[in-house]
This record gives sequence, C-alpha cells and structure tokens, in this order.
Amino acid sequence: MTYPINQWIELNSFENYRTWKTPSGFLCGTYASSVLLAYWQDNLDAACLSAEIRKPQQFAPDVLVNSLRPLLQPLDLPTVPLQIAVGLNHYFRRYQVPYRARITTLGAWQRVTKRILAGEPVMIGLLKIFGSTYNNHWVVAHGFLETAEGQRFFKIHDNWGNVDKIIPAAWANGTISLTVQRDGSRENSSNA
Repeated sequence: MTYPINQWIELNSFENYRTWKTPSGFLCGTYASSVLLAYWQDNLDAACLSAEIRKPQQFAPDVLVNSLRPLLQPLDLPTVPLQIAVGLNHYFRRYQVPYRARITTLGAWQRVTKRILAGEPVMIGLLKIFGSTYNNHWVVAHGFLETAEGQRFFKIHDNWGNVDKIIPAAWANGTISLTVQRDGSRENSSNA
C-alpha cells in the first residue's frame, strides 16, 4: 500500500459531528459507533441506517445513540472491540441493513490506512498502556500521516468535542470497520 509521506490523507470534514459528545452515563464506544454510522450515512451510503433511527444529514444524535446503547453496552461495562462488533451486527440484522462490523485486535495502522485510502472512517480503540492521554477510549479515525522519519499519526473525532485531534498512531489497538453485504464491491475491498 503506497501513500504520500509527510502529507495528511483525510476524509471529508467531521465538523457536523462536533456536538456529538459522550455525556455522563454513556460510554465512548456507543458515541464513536454513532459517529461512524452517521458519517457513513451522510457520505457513503444513506441506506446504512434505518430511516426510523436517523435521516441523512440529521445532526442530533439522540435517537441513534439511544437505539445503539442497549446493543453496545447492555450492562454499562466498558466497550471492547468484540462487544461493539457484536452489537453493531445485531443492529444490522434487526433492521435488515446489509452491513457487518469487522474487528481487528492488532495492526491498527494497516487497517486505518487501508480504510481511509478507500474513503471510509474507522473506529479505533486507544489504550492507556500504549500512552494514550485519553486512557482507554474509542474514537473515529478520519486521517493519517506518516513522516519521513517514520512517525505515524491519526486525525480523529474524539467524541469529547474535538473533530480534528491529532494523536500518535502508537496509542491505537483494536479497530472497527464496516463492510457492505449487498454486492462484492465494498466487501471485497474490506478484506485485509
């Protein structure tokens, strides 16, 4: 996979989701999942979310977040990659949306760069033990940069109000990306 060095590779702006902040009582995995799905609906495929839950370009997250919460954090425990993928896949089956969530537990740099180069955002889990100043946290990556010196960075929506936060890629652990089931175009492009 080739991409320019010392140059940001980015998706369309996440500015419309600036107010999508994780409130008390909710976990970051639910909010990051909501941002991921809303971006997909607004920029890639309007049919990825049920019209009962959200219409494209609707920038109030409440109905979407509240419909995902029981699936993603049924016990209000911290959200881990498998839990989020299972919850999202349950949502897709329930609403007969032809998508599935895909997880990786290692290789965040490879997954994120591949997906962003394909025009798709990726949820990434950040870990305190890897140096994350967010502690353990879920965010949505929508840009990346690799310097000539080999330093790697992600541009993220952090669901605390920052839509263009730059973080070291070394903080990332697991990823969640989406694949479309209706035809082979995105499904095949999502195989790493």
